[in-house]
Amino acid sequence: MRPRALLCFSLVVVALAVSACDQRARRVLSVAPGERVKEGERVQVAITIKNVYPTPLIPLSLSLYARPDPAEYIVLRQTLGEVEYTRPLQATEVRNLQTLGRIEADHIRDDGQWRHVPDSRFLHPRILLPGQSLTETFQFQALQSHRKLLACDLYFMTLAGAPGRGRLFVRTKPEAVPPDADRYTEVFSRVDEATLDDPSPQPDKYLLYRPARIHDQPPRLVSSGIRLKVDPQAFPYREAARRARFGARRQCYFAAAGAWAFEYADDGTWFVGQGTITKLKGHYAELIDGLDRRQATALTLTAPRRGDDKLLAHLQKAGYCDPAAEGPNAVATIPVEQLLPLLEQAETLGYIIQPTTWKPIE
Repeated sequence: MRPRALLCFSLVVVALAVSACDQRARRVLSVAPGERVKEGERVQVAITIKNVYPTPLIPLSLSLYARPDPAEYIVLRQTLGEVEYTRPLQATEVRNLQTLGRIEADHIRDDGQWRHVPDSRFLHPRILLPGQSLTETFQFQALQSHRKLLACDLYFMTLAGAPGRGRLFVRTKPEAVPPDADRYTEVFSRVDEATLDDPSPQPDKYLLYRPARIHDQPPRLVSSGIRLKVDPQAFPYREAARRARFGARRQCYFAAAGAWAFEYADDGTWFVGQGTITKLKGHYAELIDGLDRRQATALTLTAPRRGDDKLLAHLQKAGYCDPAAEGPNAVATIPVEQLLPLLEQAETLGYIIQPTTWKPIE
């Protein structure tokens, strides 16, 4: 095993071991799955993080994912949404004055630009005081396999006990920075986590010191399985995946065409329907997913007006673009139910359609 992979594996093992010894960790996460949907429709899952400890809790990251299932042609963990709750301090130079109990961050501006260098040892944290909670809502297209494969992971820290004490700092200087200043120093002073009385601690105001030692206050991991109610589509994903090429990097349902889109890094996009397979060169998953997220009924495209634009001539002839319009840019509006035939026609003419425009195939 490679050193980096071994380090990541060790962190997960340590986090699991710590969490297993703390029964309260299971109550930190609660999940509200969305209503019953049909496969391919969008569903919302709300995940709530609540601090059930007597001291501050700092969430580090939250991820929603589908576990691998070779039977469903998803052989890798598929991340459906994730949130990072910490941001590194950005400054020109940072000094940790441990004996004085403070951190100093110098900010210097050269030629009108601040020299910002991220320092991952000092993080702006999202702090939850005892009893406080936050909720994240994730939205995605549901598959039948999500009924049993969906789960979420939360990595977090508590500031209870000796290892966690003395890690939290609050900004004490300056109160304000003159707009014409080219240099100033932020001072963060150590705060006693047990007596933190800020009712709404803002991340920019605080710093969490994370020393470069994995055995010192390791993160805790709590996981939760999620059960969704998903009814089968008339043409289910399982059947479409059997007919598509293995190894798609992304897949989504295109309701207007009644087809599943499988996007490949080296083979464009396959649209697999009940009795048809349309293979295109372009990568269209982002375009299709964006239309689905917006529940759009039409796609509007703009492109510089050129006299030799064959696709523009086709759009005008098909009635998607006003042939009498003038100006530097042409505008076309395509109903989503006509989009798949248009994608095919555009590639035949030598063009790729993107989320907001079209361009010649390079």
